[in-house]
Amino acid sequence: MDIQQLRYFVAVAEELHFGHAAERLHVTSSPLSRRIRELEKELGKDLFDRGYHQVELTAFGRAFLEPARDVLARFDALADVAAGPAADADVMRVGATPLAPTQVLDLVLETFEQVSPGIELPVSLEPSAGLLALLATHKLDIAVVHLPVDAPGLDSLALAEYRFAIAMRADDPLAGYARLTLSDLADRQLLLTSFKVHPTVMKGLRDHLREGGVSRIRELPHSDVVQIAAHVTHSRALSLTTPSTIAGRILAETGLVLVPLDDQDLHFRLGIVWPASAAARGGPLANVIAALRERAGDSLTFL
Repeated sequence: MDIQQLRYFVAVAEELHFGHAAERLHVTSSPLSRRIRELEKELGKDLFDRGYHQVELTAFGRAFLEPARDVLARFDALADVAAGPAADADVMRVGATPLAPTQVLDLVLETFEQVSPGIELPVSLEPSAGLLALLATHKLDIAVVHLPVDAPGLDSLALAEYRFAIAMRADDPLAGYARLTLSDLADRQLLLTSFKVHPTVMKGLRDHLREGGVSRIRELPHSDVVQIAAHVTHSRALSLTTPSTIAGRILAETGLVLVPLDDQDLHFRLGIVWPASAAARGGPLANVIAALRERAGDSLTFL
């Protein structure tokens, strides 16, 4: 048994899908499946019941999950010890999703400069799923990502909430509406960007849309805004977007109309995520998180 096998097992247990777990870990499905089979052989018991379209934990797998998470958390915490307080005092590695508005990242960087001036703040841009993987392996100290995050060992704080709009052609029958509800979209095809950017958030979004009566959902294999605009223009489909983001502005600049979506129950949040063990040591990271928590205490910023 090795740490990689445990990491693979926990990812599949949380995703209940070998393909999604492989994407989260940035590996292919074949070696992931093989290593878990090797672990099951060593343990002498199955961890998963594997169906044609479904993966479920066995009773043993459920009992094995929390101890495995605990071992991973302890193992990953060793990276904090190796980094040491001196390294923390000089550099804080910051990540951010390029799909989000810049306001939240600006707030994080400004807070570092106010609370802990003089720290070097290199910024890495990755989709949220990639940033979470870097945080889990302690290659980042803090990141601006879409929430919620359910990865063990990571803490989060919501700082902003999105407003949504529906992008469509200017001659679309819905383009003249002042606001739209999900019931207005019931018989229309709705495009969503790739779920790979953040599987947990995108699954929650898709489930909410379906519960609201939107059944013709098409997941695109990419997050290319120009291609999304072309799909909407040529197929007369609709696309869910966030007007405050770069993606929303690009869609509007291509001549598409963005009509606000009136749905108080659709929560799509942006915030910060960090390794809990790193913040527990105190220092600049803990100070910045405390300052941001105080600032976000009254209400979330709307984007």
